Amino acid sequence: MTEHARYDRDARIAVIGAGFGGLGAARALAADGYRNLVVFDARDEVGGTWSANRYPGVACDAPSHVYSYSNGPRYAWARRFADGAQIQRYLHDCVIDAGLLPHLSLGTTVTAASWTGRDWLLELQDGQTSRFDFVVCATGQLSVPALPDIPGLADFQGAVLHTARWPTDPNLTGRRVAVIGTGASAIQVIPEIVETAAHVTVFQRSAPYVFPKADRRYSPDLHRLYRRAPILRRLVEKTLWVGFELVTAAFWKWPRVMRLFERRHAAVLADTVTDPSTRQALTPDYRAGCKRILISSTYHACFNRDDVRLETAPITAVDTGGIRTADAHHEVDVIICATGFETDTFVSTLTVTGRDGISLPERWSDGARAFLGISVPGFPNFFLVYGPNTNLGSGSIVYMLETQAEHIRTAIGLAAAAARPSSLEVKAGSFDAYSRKLVRRMSQPTVWNSGCRSWYRDGAGRDVHNWHGFMSEYRRSARRARAGDYTFTALPARSE
Repeated sequence: MTEHARYDRDARIAVIGAGFGGLGAARALAADGYRNLVVFDARDEVGGTWSANRYPGVACDAPSHVYSYSNGPRYAWARRFADGAQIQRYLHDCVIDAGLLPHLSLGTTVTAASWTGRDWLLELQDGQTSRFDFVVCATGQLSVPALPDIPGLADFQGAVLHTARWPTDPNLTGRRVAVIGTGASAIQVIPEIVETAAHVTVFQRSAPYVFPKADRRYSPDLHRLYRRAPILRRLVEKTLWVGFELVTAAFWKWPRVMRLFERRHAAVLADTVTDPSTRQALTPDYRAGCKRILISSTYHACFNRDDVRLETAPITAVDTGGIRTADAHHEVDVIICATGFETDTFVSTLTVTGRDGISLPERWSDGARAFLGISVPGFPNFFLVYGPNTNLGSGSIVYMLETQAEHIRTAIGLAAAAARPSSLEVKAGSFDAYSRKLVRRMSQPTVWNSGCRSWYRDGAGRDVHNWHGFMSEYRRSARRARAGDYTFTALPARSE
Protein backbone atom coordinates (compact mmCIF):
# COMPACT_ATOMS: atom_id res chain seq x y z
CA MET A 1 0.00 0.00 0.00
CA THR A 2 1.43 3.40 -0.94
CA GLU A 3 1.73 6.26 1.51
CA HIS A 4 -0.87 8.15 -0.51
CA ALA A 5 -3.38 5.32 -0.25
CA ARG A 6 -2.72 5.07 3.47
CA TYR A 7 -3.36 8.80 3.84
CA ASP A 8 -6.61 8.42 1.90
CA ARG A 9 -9.12 6.09 3.57
CA ASP A 10 -6.69 5.35 6.40
CA ALA A 11 -6.38 9.02 7.30
CA ARG A 12 -6.58 9.49 11.06
CA ILE A 13 -9.56 11.71 11.83
CA ALA A 14 -10.60 12.96 15.27
CA VAL A 15 -14.10 14.28 15.87
CA ILE A 16 -14.43 16.12 19.18
CA GLY A 17 -18.03 16.07 20.36
CA ALA A 18 -20.78 13.45 20.06
CA GLY A 19 -23.82 15.65 19.63
CA PHE A 20 -25.78 16.28 16.44
CA GLY A 21 -22.84 18.09 14.82
CA GLY A 22 -20.08 15.65 15.67
CA LEU A 23 -22.14 12.56 14.93
CA GLY A 24 -23.33 14.09 11.66
CA ALA A 25 -19.73 14.63 10.56
CA ALA A 26 -18.75 11.15 11.72
CA ARG A 27 -21.67 9.60 9.83
CA ALA A 28 -20.61 11.34 6.62
CA LEU A 29 -16.97 10.31 6.99
CA ALA A 30 -17.77 6.72 7.93
CA ALA A 31 -20.09 6.43 4.93
CA ASP A 32 -17.17 7.59 2.77
CA GLY A 33 -15.04 4.71 4.01
CA TYR A 34 -12.70 6.39 6.49
CA ARG A 35 -11.58 3.71 8.90
CA ASN A 36 -9.34 5.48 11.43
CA LEU A 37 -12.08 7.66 12.80
CA VAL A 38 -12.45 8.42 16.53
CA VAL A 39 -15.31 10.39 18.10
CA PHE A 40 -14.35 11.83 21.48
CA ASP A 41 -16.78 13.13 24.07
CA ALA A 42 -16.25 14.02 27.71
CA ARG A 43 -19.61 12.53 28.65
CA ASP A 44 -20.26 8.82 28.97
CA GLU A 45 -22.98 8.83 26.34
CA VAL A 46 -23.76 10.41 23.00
CA GLY A 47 -26.20 13.28 22.64
CA GLY A 48 -24.30 16.49 23.28
CA THR A 49 -26.72 19.07 24.65
CA TRP A 50 -29.41 16.38 24.84
CA SER A 51 -27.20 14.42 27.19
CA ALA A 52 -26.26 17.43 29.31
CA ASN A 53 -29.77 18.87 29.66
CA ARG A 54 -31.98 16.58 31.76
CA TYR A 55 -34.20 19.09 33.54
CA PRO A 56 -37.96 18.47 33.70
CA GLY A 57 -39.73 19.56 30.51
CA VAL A 58 -36.62 19.64 28.30
CA ALA A 59 -37.67 19.39 24.66
CA CYS A 60 -36.81 20.68 21.21
CA ASP A 61 -38.44 23.82 19.84
CA ALA A 62 -38.05 22.69 16.21
CA PRO A 63 -40.43 20.07 14.81
CA SER A 64 -39.08 16.52 14.99
CA HIS A 65 -39.56 15.97 11.25
CA VAL A 66 -36.84 18.50 10.48
CA TYR A 67 -34.78 18.21 13.66
CA SER A 68 -33.30 14.95 12.40
CA TYR A 69 -30.79 13.78 9.81
CA SER A 70 -32.11 13.78 6.27
CA ASN A 71 -30.15 10.59 5.54
CA GLY A 72 -30.71 8.95 8.93
CA PRO A 73 -33.16 6.25 9.92
CA ARG A 74 -36.82 7.24 9.49
CA TYR A 75 -37.82 7.61 13.09
CA ALA A 76 -41.26 7.18 14.64
CA TRP A 77 -41.28 10.38 16.69
CA ALA A 78 -43.68 10.32 19.64
CA ARG A 79 -44.80 13.91 19.10
CA ARG A 80 -44.32 16.95 16.93
CA PHE A 81 -41.77 18.49 19.33
CA ALA A 82 -39.76 15.60 20.75
CA ASP A 83 -38.57 15.64 24.34
CA GLY A 84 -34.89 15.44 25.20
CA ALA A 85 -34.93 11.78 26.18
CA GLN A 86 -36.30 10.64 22.82
CA ILE A 87 -33.86 12.86 20.91
CA GLN A 88 -30.97 11.24 22.74
CA ARG A 89 -32.36 7.76 21.96
CA TYR A 90 -32.64 8.82 18.33
CA LEU A 91 -28.97 9.85 18.25
CA HIS A 92 -27.96 6.52 19.80
CA ASP A 93 -29.95 4.72 17.11
CA CYS A 94 -28.19 6.83 14.46
CA VAL A 95 -24.83 5.73 15.88
CA ILE A 96 -25.83 2.09 15.51
CA ASP A 97 -27.31 2.68 12.04
CA ALA A 98 -24.02 4.20 10.84
CA GLY A 99 -21.83 1.57 12.50
CA LEU A 100 -20.13 4.16 14.70
CA LEU A 101 -20.08 2.25 17.99
CA PRO A 102 -16.48 1.00 17.49
CA HIS A 103 -15.37 4.56 16.74
CA LEU A 104 -16.67 6.13 19.97
CA SER A 105 -14.32 7.20 22.75
CA LEU A 106 -16.80 8.34 25.39
CA GLY A 107 -15.83 9.63 28.80
CA THR A 108 -12.68 11.02 27.20
CA THR A 109 -11.91 14.72 27.57
CA VAL A 110 -9.70 16.36 24.95
CA THR A 111 -7.90 19.24 26.66
CA ALA A 112 -5.66 20.49 23.83
CA ALA A 113 -4.97 20.12 20.12
CA SER A 114 -1.73 21.37 18.54
CA TRP A 115 -0.58 21.37 14.90
CA THR A 116 2.88 19.83 14.70
CA GLY A 117 3.60 20.73 11.08
CA ARG A 118 2.67 17.22 10.01
CA ASP A 119 -0.43 16.31 12.01
CA TRP A 120 -2.46 17.22 15.08
CA LEU A 121 -1.34 16.20 18.57
CA LEU A 122 -4.31 15.75 20.89
CA GLU A 123 -3.80 15.85 24.65
CA LEU A 124 -6.30 14.03 26.82
CA GLN A 125 -7.26 14.78 30.40
CA ASP A 126 -5.73 11.52 31.63
CA GLY A 127 -2.32 12.61 30.33
CA GLN A 128 -2.30 10.48 27.19
CA THR A 129 -1.69 11.90 23.72
CA SER A 130 -2.78 10.83 20.27
CA ARG A 131 -2.00 12.00 16.74
CA PHE A 132 -4.48 12.65 13.94
CA ASP A 133 -4.25 13.94 10.38
CA PHE A 134 -7.51 15.89 10.63
CA VAL A 135 -9.50 17.33 13.52
CA VAL A 136 -13.23 18.10 13.40
CA CYS A 137 -14.16 20.24 16.39
CA ALA A 138 -17.86 19.85 17.17
CA THR A 139 -18.01 21.09 20.75
CA GLY A 140 -20.90 23.41 19.90
CA GLN A 141 -21.70 27.03 20.55
CA LEU A 142 -23.55 26.26 23.79
CA SER A 143 -21.61 23.74 25.86
CA VAL A 144 -20.20 25.42 28.98
CA PRO A 145 -22.90 26.38 31.54
CA ALA A 146 -22.84 29.99 32.69
CA LEU A 147 -23.39 30.68 36.37
CA PRO A 148 -24.61 34.19 37.23
CA ASP A 149 -22.00 36.52 38.70
CA ILE A 150 -23.93 37.40 41.86
CA PRO A 151 -22.20 38.33 45.12
CA GLY A 152 -22.73 35.72 47.82
CA LEU A 153 -23.98 32.91 45.58
CA ALA A 154 -21.32 30.57 47.01
CA ASP A 155 -22.56 31.34 50.54
CA PHE A 156 -26.11 30.12 49.95
CA GLN A 157 -26.84 27.20 52.29
CA GLY A 158 -29.53 25.61 50.15
CA ALA A 159 -29.12 23.79 46.86
CA VAL A 160 -27.86 25.65 43.76
CA LEU A 161 -28.76 23.91 40.50
CA HIS A 162 -28.12 24.68 36.86
CA THR A 163 -30.48 23.43 34.18
CA ALA A 164 -27.55 22.03 32.19
CA ARG A 165 -26.25 20.10 35.23
CA TRP A 166 -29.53 18.74 36.58
CA PRO A 167 -29.20 16.18 39.39
CA THR A 168 -31.01 12.84 39.29
CA ASP A 169 -33.39 13.71 42.16
CA PRO A 170 -33.32 17.36 43.26
CA ASN A 171 -36.43 16.85 45.48
CA LEU A 172 -38.23 20.17 45.01
CA THR A 173 -41.45 18.98 46.63
CA GLY A 174 -42.65 21.50 49.19
CA ARG A 175 -39.57 23.69 48.71
CA ARG A 176 -39.36 27.42 48.12
CA VAL A 177 -37.64 27.70 44.74
CA ALA A 178 -36.02 30.65 42.98
CA VAL A 179 -35.46 30.49 39.22
CA ILE A 180 -32.92 32.96 37.86
CA GLY A 181 -33.44 33.58 34.16
CA THR A 182 -36.30 33.46 31.68
CA GLY A 183 -34.67 31.94 28.61
CA ALA A 184 -35.26 28.70 26.74
CA SER A 185 -34.60 26.33 29.65
CA ALA A 186 -36.52 28.45 32.15
CA ILE A 187 -39.76 28.53 30.19
CA GLN A 188 -39.63 24.73 29.97
CA VAL A 189 -38.68 23.91 33.55
CA ILE A 190 -40.90 26.44 35.38
CA PRO A 191 -44.27 24.90 34.35
CA GLU A 192 -42.95 21.52 35.55
CA ILE A 193 -41.71 22.52 38.99
CA VAL A 194 -44.69 24.72 39.98
CA GLU A 195 -46.75 21.56 40.38
CA THR A 196 -44.66 20.29 43.30
CA ALA A 197 -42.79 23.27 44.79
CA ALA A 198 -44.34 25.17 47.69
CA HIS A 199 -43.58 28.48 46.01
CA VAL A 200 -41.63 29.62 42.94
CA THR A 201 -40.12 33.06 42.45
CA VAL A 202 -38.97 33.83 38.92
CA PHE A 203 -36.27 36.49 38.64
CA GLN A 204 -36.57 38.11 35.23
CA ARG A 205 -33.99 40.44 33.72
CA SER A 206 -35.86 40.89 30.43
CA ALA A 207 -39.12 39.41 29.23
CA PRO A 208 -38.88 36.88 26.39
CA TYR A 209 -41.23 36.50 23.44
CA VAL A 210 -43.04 33.24 24.18
CA PHE A 211 -45.62 31.90 21.72
CA PRO A 212 -47.97 28.92 22.11
CA LYS A 213 -46.43 25.57 21.25
CA ALA A 214 -48.44 23.79 18.56
CA ASP A 215 -47.49 20.39 19.91
CA ARG A 216 -49.35 17.13 19.43
CA ARG A 217 -48.81 13.43 19.98
CA TYR A 218 -48.24 11.32 16.85
CA SER A 219 -50.56 8.32 16.73
CA PRO A 220 -49.65 4.80 15.53
CA ASP A 221 -52.13 5.35 12.67
CA LEU A 222 -50.15 8.37 11.47
CA HIS A 223 -46.88 6.41 11.53
CA ARG A 224 -48.48 3.60 9.54
CA LEU A 225 -49.71 6.16 7.01
CA TYR A 226 -46.21 7.61 6.65
CA ARG A 227 -44.75 4.15 6.11
CA ARG A 228 -47.32 3.34 3.41
CA ALA A 229 -47.12 6.75 1.73
CA PRO A 230 -43.68 8.28 2.50
CA ILE A 231 -44.42 11.07 0.05
CA LEU A 232 -46.83 12.49 2.65
CA ARG A 233 -44.07 12.74 5.23
CA ARG A 234 -41.77 14.39 2.68
CA LEU A 235 -44.55 16.86 1.86
CA VAL A 236 -44.88 17.77 5.55
CA GLU A 237 -41.13 18.28 5.79
CA LYS A 238 -41.03 20.47 2.66
CA THR A 239 -43.91 22.58 3.98
CA LEU A 240 -42.06 23.12 7.25
CA TRP A 241 -38.91 24.17 5.37
CA VAL A 242 -40.79 26.73 3.29
CA GLY A 243 -42.31 28.19 6.43
CA PHE A 244 -38.93 28.35 8.14
CA GLU A 245 -37.34 30.09 5.16
CA LEU A 246 -40.07 32.73 5.14
CA VAL A 247 -39.61 33.43 8.83
CA THR A 248 -35.84 33.44 8.35
CA ALA A 249 -36.24 36.13 5.70
CA ALA A 250 -38.17 38.25 8.20
CA PHE A 251 -35.24 38.08 10.63
CA TRP A 252 -32.52 39.37 8.31
CA LYS A 253 -34.23 40.70 5.18
CA TRP A 254 -37.66 42.10 6.11
CA PRO A 255 -37.45 42.92 9.83
CA ARG A 256 -40.63 45.01 9.75
CA VAL A 257 -42.59 41.78 9.34
CA MET A 258 -41.68 40.97 12.95
CA ARG A 259 -44.20 43.61 14.02
CA LEU A 260 -46.83 40.98 13.28
CA PHE A 261 -45.17 38.69 15.81
CA GLU A 262 -45.19 41.46 18.39
CA ARG A 263 -48.92 42.05 17.95
CA ARG A 264 -49.58 38.33 18.19
CA HIS A 265 -47.56 38.15 21.39
CA ALA A 266 -49.56 40.98 22.96
CA ALA A 267 -52.75 39.10 22.09
CA VAL A 268 -51.41 35.91 23.67
CA LEU A 269 -50.61 37.75 26.90
CA ALA A 270 -54.05 39.39 26.95
CA ASP A 271 -55.71 35.99 26.58
CA THR A 272 -53.51 34.19 29.12
CA VAL A 273 -52.33 36.44 31.97
CA THR A 274 -55.08 37.84 34.19
CA ASP A 275 -53.22 40.49 36.22
CA PRO A 276 -52.52 43.68 34.19
CA SER A 277 -49.28 44.54 36.01
CA THR A 278 -47.91 41.03 35.52
CA ARG A 279 -48.98 41.14 31.89
CA GLN A 280 -47.05 44.38 31.45
CA ALA A 281 -43.98 42.92 33.13
CA LEU A 282 -44.11 39.95 30.74
CA THR A 283 -44.20 42.27 27.71
CA PRO A 284 -40.78 42.51 26.01
CA ASP A 285 -39.36 45.99 25.44
CA TYR A 286 -37.38 45.05 22.30
CA ARG A 287 -38.08 43.88 18.78
CA ALA A 288 -39.30 40.32 18.30
CA GLY A 289 -36.41 38.15 17.17
CA CYS A 290 -33.68 40.36 18.60
CA LYS A 291 -33.35 37.64 21.22
CA ARG A 292 -34.31 34.02 20.78
CA ILE A 293 -38.05 33.50 20.27
CA LEU A 294 -39.43 30.78 22.54
CA ILE A 295 -42.45 28.48 22.46
CA SER A 296 -44.55 27.21 25.35
CA SER A 297 -48.26 26.83 25.91
CA THR A 298 -47.93 26.66 29.71
CA TYR A 299 -45.35 29.26 30.73
CA HIS A 300 -47.45 32.43 30.87
CA ALA A 301 -50.29 30.71 32.72
CA CYS A 302 -47.92 29.93 35.60
CA PHE A 303 -48.08 33.56 36.65
CA ASN A 304 -51.81 33.32 37.33
CA ARG A 305 -51.02 31.04 40.28
CA ASP A 306 -50.87 32.33 43.84
CA ASP A 307 -47.74 30.26 44.50
CA VAL A 308 -45.74 31.83 41.65
CA ARG A 309 -44.23 35.31 41.77
CA LEU A 310 -42.56 37.28 38.98
CA GLU A 311 -39.75 39.49 40.28
CA THR A 312 -38.32 42.11 37.94
CA ALA A 313 -36.15 44.01 40.41
CA PRO A 314 -32.45 43.32 39.82
CA ILE A 315 -30.75 40.86 42.16
CA THR A 316 -28.18 42.62 44.34
CA ALA A 317 -26.84 39.67 46.32
CA VAL A 318 -27.39 36.17 47.61
CA ASP A 319 -26.96 35.35 51.29
CA THR A 320 -27.15 32.15 53.28
CA GLY A 321 -30.94 32.07 53.27
CA GLY A 322 -32.07 33.63 50.03
CA ILE A 323 -31.88 36.32 47.38
CA ARG A 324 -31.79 40.06 47.91
CA THR A 325 -33.13 42.72 45.58
CA ALA A 326 -32.98 46.47 46.19
CA ASP A 327 -36.17 46.50 48.26
CA ALA A 328 -36.78 42.93 49.44
CA HIS A 329 -35.32 39.68 50.71
CA HIS A 330 -36.67 36.46 49.21
CA GLU A 331 -36.21 33.43 51.46
CA VAL A 332 -35.73 30.32 49.34
CA ASP A 333 -34.55 26.74 49.78
CA VAL A 334 -33.35 26.08 46.23
CA ILE A 335 -31.87 28.32 43.54
CA ILE A 336 -32.17 27.14 39.93
CA CYS A 337 -29.86 28.94 37.53
CA ALA A 338 -31.54 28.87 34.12
CA THR A 339 -28.81 31.15 32.87
CA GLY A 340 -27.69 29.38 29.73
CA PHE A 341 -24.14 28.97 28.51
CA GLU A 342 -20.90 30.83 28.00
CA THR A 343 -21.18 32.29 24.50
CA ASP A 344 -18.28 34.74 24.23
CA THR A 345 -15.89 32.13 22.89
CA PHE A 346 -16.15 29.18 20.54
CA VAL A 347 -14.21 25.97 21.26
CA SER A 348 -14.06 26.89 24.93
CA THR A 349 -13.58 23.34 26.24
CA LEU A 350 -10.06 22.82 24.85
CA THR A 351 -6.99 24.78 23.78
CA VAL A 352 -6.38 24.74 20.03
CA THR A 353 -2.99 25.88 18.69
CA GLY A 354 -2.43 26.11 14.96
CA ARG A 355 0.42 26.94 12.62
CA ASP A 356 3.18 29.22 14.00
CA GLY A 357 1.99 28.58 17.56
CA ILE A 358 -1.06 30.82 17.22
CA SER A 359 -4.03 29.79 19.36
CA LEU A 360 -7.65 30.17 18.32
CA PRO A 361 -8.35 32.87 20.97
CA GLU A 362 -5.35 34.83 19.63
CA ARG A 363 -6.60 34.39 16.05
CA TRP A 364 -10.00 35.61 17.18
CA SER A 365 -8.80 38.54 19.27
CA ASP A 366 -10.97 40.83 17.12
CA GLY A 367 -13.95 38.46 17.03
CA ALA A 368 -14.65 34.86 16.11
CA ARG A 369 -14.74 34.32 12.34
CA ALA A 370 -14.44 31.31 10.10
CA PHE A 371 -14.84 30.68 6.38
CA LEU A 372 -18.41 29.39 6.03
CA GLY A 373 -18.23 28.93 9.80
CA ILE A 374 -15.95 25.94 9.16
CA SER A 375 -12.30 26.83 8.38
CA VAL A 376 -9.86 29.31 9.91
CA PRO A 377 -6.59 30.52 8.32
CA GLY A 378 -3.56 29.24 10.19
CA PHE A 379 -5.27 26.02 11.25
CA PRO A 380 -4.52 23.36 8.62
CA ASN A 381 -6.65 20.22 8.48
CA PHE A 382 -8.91 21.66 11.19
CA PHE A 383 -12.65 22.11 10.81
CA LEU A 384 -15.39 23.58 12.96
CA VAL A 385 -18.95 22.31 13.16
CA TYR A 386 -21.56 24.88 14.30
CA GLY A 387 -18.87 27.53 14.11
CA PRO A 388 -19.23 31.33 13.97
CA ASN A 389 -22.28 32.72 12.17
CA THR A 390 -23.98 29.39 11.50
CA ASN A 391 -26.73 29.67 14.11
CA LEU A 392 -30.35 30.23 13.05
CA GLY A 393 -33.13 32.44 14.33
CA SER A 394 -35.66 30.16 12.66
CA GLY A 395 -35.32 26.67 11.25
CA SER A 396 -33.48 23.49 12.14
CA ILE A 397 -29.81 23.67 12.95
CA VAL A 398 -29.48 20.04 11.83
CA TYR A 399 -29.85 21.26 8.24
CA MET A 400 -26.83 23.54 8.74
CA LEU A 401 -24.83 20.81 10.50
CA GLU A 402 -25.42 18.36 7.66
CA THR A 403 -24.18 20.96 5.20
CA GLN A 404 -21.00 21.42 7.24
CA ALA A 405 -20.49 17.66 7.46
CA GLU A 406 -20.63 17.40 3.67
CA HIS A 407 -18.17 20.30 3.31
CA ILE A 408 -15.74 18.61 5.69
CA ARG A 409 -16.09 15.25 3.95
CA THR A 410 -15.37 16.77 0.53
CA ALA A 411 -12.52 18.94 1.88
CA ILE A 412 -10.75 15.90 3.32
CA GLY A 413 -11.34 14.20 -0.02
CA LEU A 414 -9.58 17.06 -1.78
CA ALA A 415 -6.53 16.66 0.46
CA ALA A 416 -6.51 12.91 -0.11
CA ALA A 417 -6.69 13.41 -3.88
CA ALA A 418 -3.50 15.48 -3.94
CA ALA A 419 -0.38 14.02 -5.57
CA ARG A 420 1.04 13.24 -2.14
CA PRO A 421 -0.24 13.63 1.44
CA SER A 422 -1.04 17.30 1.87
CA SER A 423 -2.58 19.59 4.42
CA LEU A 424 -5.28 21.99 3.36
CA GLU A 425 -5.87 25.45 4.77
CA VAL A 426 -8.42 28.04 3.75
CA LYS A 427 -6.90 30.81 1.65
CA ALA A 428 -6.74 34.27 3.18
CA GLY A 429 -8.47 35.68 0.09
CA SER A 430 -11.46 33.35 0.41
CA PHE A 431 -11.67 33.95 4.15
CA ASP A 432 -11.51 37.75 3.74
CA ALA A 433 -14.08 37.81 0.93
CA TYR A 434 -16.50 35.75 3.00
CA SER A 435 -15.91 37.97 6.06
CA ARG A 436 -16.63 41.10 4.04
CA LYS A 437 -19.86 39.54 2.80
CA LEU A 438 -20.97 38.88 6.38
CA VAL A 439 -20.07 42.42 7.45
CA ARG A 440 -22.16 43.84 4.59
CA ARG A 441 -25.09 41.64 5.54
CA MET A 442 -24.86 42.51 9.22
CA SER A 443 -24.68 46.24 8.48
CA GLN A 444 -28.18 46.08 7.02
CA PRO A 445 -31.22 46.57 9.30
CA THR A 446 -32.03 43.20 10.87
CA VAL A 447 -33.85 42.14 14.02
CA TRP A 448 -30.50 41.03 15.47
CA ASN A 449 -29.03 44.55 15.34
CA SER A 450 -32.18 46.36 16.44
CA GLY A 451 -30.69 47.38 19.77
CA CYS A 452 -31.28 44.67 22.36
CA ARG A 453 -28.60 42.90 24.37
CA SER A 454 -28.42 39.21 23.53
CA TRP A 455 -26.08 36.21 23.67
CA TYR A 456 -25.69 36.48 19.90
CA ARG A 457 -23.22 39.36 20.32
CA ASP A 458 -19.64 39.32 21.54
CA GLY A 459 -18.01 41.86 23.85
CA ALA A 460 -17.56 44.30 20.96
CA GLY A 461 -21.23 44.09 20.05
CA ARG A 462 -20.68 42.04 16.88
CA ASP A 463 -23.06 39.23 16.03
CA VAL A 464 -20.77 36.20 15.90
CA HIS A 465 -23.48 33.55 16.02
CA ASN A 466 -26.21 34.01 13.42
CA TRP A 467 -26.28 33.22 9.72
CA HIS A 468 -27.64 36.26 7.89
CA GLY A 469 -29.24 34.54 4.95
CA PHE A 470 -31.50 31.73 3.80
CA MET A 471 -30.70 28.20 4.92
CA SER A 472 -30.85 27.09 1.28
CA GLU A 473 -28.31 29.77 0.35
CA TYR A 474 -25.90 28.47 2.98
CA ARG A 475 -26.29 24.95 1.63
CA ARG A 476 -25.53 26.06 -1.93
CA SER A 477 -22.45 27.94 -0.75
CA ALA A 478 -21.04 25.49 1.75
CA ARG A 479 -22.12 21.95 0.92
CA ARG A 480 -19.07 21.13 -1.18
CA ALA A 481 -15.53 22.29 -0.53
CA ARG A 482 -13.94 23.95 -3.56
CA ALA A 483 -10.26 23.44 -4.26
CA GLY A 484 -9.91 27.11 -5.19
CA ASP A 485 -10.74 28.16 -1.63
CA TYR A 486 -7.94 26.11 -0.08
CA THR A 487 -4.15 25.99 -0.17
CA PHE A 488 -2.59 22.52 -0.30
CA THR A 489 0.85 21.97 1.23
CA ALA A 490 2.80 18.73 0.80
CA LEU A 491 3.57 17.10 4.14
CA PRO A 492 6.70 15.30 5.25
CA ALA A 493 6.41 11.53 5.47
CA ARG A 494 4.65 10.21 8.51
CA SER A 495 6.89 8.51 11.05
CA GLU A 496 5.30 5.23 12.08
